Amino acid sequence: MTTQDSGRKIISLNGDRWRLALAPQEAELLQEAQFLPATVPGDVRLDLVRAGLLPDPHFGQNSRAGQWIDEQDWWLVRGLEDLDLPTDRRVFLRLHGVDYLSDVYFRGHHLGQHEGMFSSQLYELTRLLTDSTDQAGIMANTLAVHIAGTAHLPALKGEWVDWRTRWTDRMEKRLGSPNRWPHRRSTLKCQMGFGWDFAPDLPSLGIWDDAELIVTSDVFIRHLWAKPTFKAGPGEAVHLQVTLELDAAGHYDLEIGVNLYGLNCDAPPLVQLFPLALQAGQQRVTLEMTMPEPQLWWPWDQGEPNLYRLLVTVRRRAELLDSLGQTIGLRQIRLESNPDAPDDALPWVFVVNGRRVFLRGANWVPASLFPGEVTTNDYQTLLELARRANMNALRVWGGGLREKAAFYDGCDRMGLLVWQEFPLACAFLTRHPRTEDYLALARQEARTILRTLRHHPSVALWCGGNEFNPDRDRPVVEALAGVVATEDPTRPFIPVSPASGDRHNWHVWHGFAPVSAYRQEVSQFASEFGLQAAPGEESLRRFIPEEELWPPGPSWAHHNADWPKLWRYAAPFLGGRNSPKQVNLKEFVAASQRAQAHGLQVAIEHHRRRKYACGGCLVWQFNSPWPAVEWALVDHFRRPKLAYEMIQRLYTPVLVSLDYPLLAYGEGSKFCPSVWLINDYPETLADCQLEITLESAEGVSLNRFERTLDLDGDSAEVAARFCWTLPPGARWVRCHLRQGEQLLSSNEYDLSFYDAGRPSRWHRIRSRLGDRLLGRK
Repeated sequence: MTTQDSGRKIISLNGDRWRLALAPQEAELLQEAQFLPATVPGDVRLDLVRAGLLPDPHFGQNSRAGQWIDEQDWWLVRGLEDLDLPTDRRVFLRLHGVDYLSDVYFRGHHLGQHEGMFSSQLYELTRLLTDSTDQAGIMANTLAVHIAGTAHLPALKGEWVDWRTRWTDRMEKRLGSPNRWPHRRSTLKCQMGFGWDFAPDLPSLGIWDDAELIVTSDVFIRHLWAKPTFKAGPGEAVHLQVTLELDAAGHYDLEIGVNLYGLNCDAPPLVQLFPLALQAGQQRVTLEMTMPEPQLWWPWDQGEPNLYRLLVTVRRRAELLDSLGQTIGLRQIRLESNPDAPDDALPWVFVVNGRRVFLRGANWVPASLFPGEVTTNDYQTLLELARRANMNALRVWGGGLREKAAFYDGCDRMGLLVWQEFPLACAFLTRHPRTEDYLALARQEARTILRTLRHHPSVALWCGGNEFNPDRDRPVVEALAGVVATEDPTRPFIPVSPASGDRHNWHVWHGFAPVSAYRQEVSQFASEFGLQAAPGEESLRRFIPEEELWPPGPSWAHHNADWPKLWRYAAPFLGGRNSPKQVNLKEFVAASQRAQAHGLQVAIEHHRRRKYACGGCLVWQFNSPWPAVEWALVDHFRRPKLAYEMIQRLYTPVLVSLDYPLLAYGEGSKFCPSVWLINDYPETLADCQLEITLESAEGVSLNRFERTLDLDGDSAEVAARFCWTLPPGARWVRCHLRQGEQLLSSNEYDLSFYDAGRPSRWHRIRSRLGDRLLGRK
């Protein structure tokens, strides 16, 4: 596919014209290889599945087949006969993501060697298009990418491999940390692929992001960034510093045009021309301009996510040499301290355009084990589900990816904030390497991630990664912080999640604590918490063999079901039955989903009632990379669980929440809640009608509380208190808040449920030990 953007031509190399071969490392032996059809973006394993050489890795225990793939090197080859490549213009090859070690050849010429999954590769091909050197066989008119197998990833070297490392690796394995690959932390590759508690040991391999040719003229715009500065505060004029990185074939007197116009908003266009004397080679140019009346980008619950299109043109007299467009948003973001937070806590209240915003969201993990297969439609479907669940934020977890452009484009359009982590995850007893080679790799990958994403207004925060000790890992944290300070000082940076004030609360679930323990949380931000639940029967039958469905067979554990914990939290919803032999599959699925929904309700309402003492809450986790029994609200087949419906209610910007003791209620019990009203909209809501009813299991109304009131903008406060003596048959408390005909919030509570369980001493010790290892007090 070829696209034209006013001066440059983009020739996509995506599609099914590629071929895959297992071959020796030497390029000259490539013509002797046996080739299979291949697709880019894609994955070596997916090509082998399509060729019938591997079983579907999603079903049963099939993912264990094909581990031999990691021991081999692979070639991905594409002929260029179908492309009309000019010989009188400059042509560049850009590979946006190759996983992980690669050598690139064009017409038999070695263009370069590269390590890194997230940093792009850019090569000029111009002189090679007219090179008359004879090339034999398949290399004659070919783009070829050699990719090393995962088993050939760089090993930990030198001081890093000592008895302490070996001991801590063994201990982490015993604690359940993913560890089939002893050198997992020596790469900046997607960590989830090495095996996780919601994904199998199945490393991705291949060209996973876009591949393209860029056809331009004597001047090539290598990079563009418009850095906004709010000199007079949000709502006033915005100063734009437009930075261009140019590559010129000679010395030219040029005119740079900068055109900024509203993309989804009615904003007057801004056009400026700048004369420029350009030298030969690569250089950076900075242009200054001011937008007097900007239309700001907002999260969807605070305003409109207004976007602009920035188009930069390079002309020599009347000739258009190159152009580059970029979608941007104008907004300011910072963190401020939580009220009454300890002095050593980081600030955890997000402030967008001068306005505090409480984050209601979830953790985003890769949408597939094989990121190459994730399409724009996949992102669109999942992001629409997040938006329909009333989320305003997603945390892109550090064991995953820098996602493809379509993810961030979608978040920009929908007004979803993105917490973006660098690809480091889970070093509990251990640490990441400190060698200069590793730190240089970390800087390289971080720099490309920053430069790729920093124009997206949805990206709100940079984070060093997930669950490691920032003191033990000080060298890598300082390396990342230095790159952020240089490449994007417009956003906050935190060293790791959880950091001081933030919390991953796994006392519930991993610690076997009752869900009432969520109410003891006093952290300034809650970036991970959740419970597993089985997906629906229809989904289970797509990946569990029939003979293993019930009672649960080995494929349940292979697909990440943590059976002791699943049963512990589902049991209170099973009416006293204490064995899988006493229930059927349908009953267990329903109970596990009710347990997940109930646990999240207790946690989320607690966090929202603590608004700004807690800056936000992010459920673990939103989506799933493969068919599994795990924490996702939406399973791998895009089917929402019961907890998703609960989240839709709990994440409405306006919420009615009852705070009452989580006890066993029955006839004659006193039920005396505090009625909290939370309003995340900035506007006051006047003349709202609150109605709370007590109902029987059959829906018969037994009592009622009503009140008319106003809700201040951006507030969370107790609006009322009352007491009922429960009559016979009382089961449900249902809450509704309306403004005229509009239903602002609905919520409900099941008084028949009570979790009396307590964690064992061992589980309490283990949970506290985890906090200590991550440097939390």
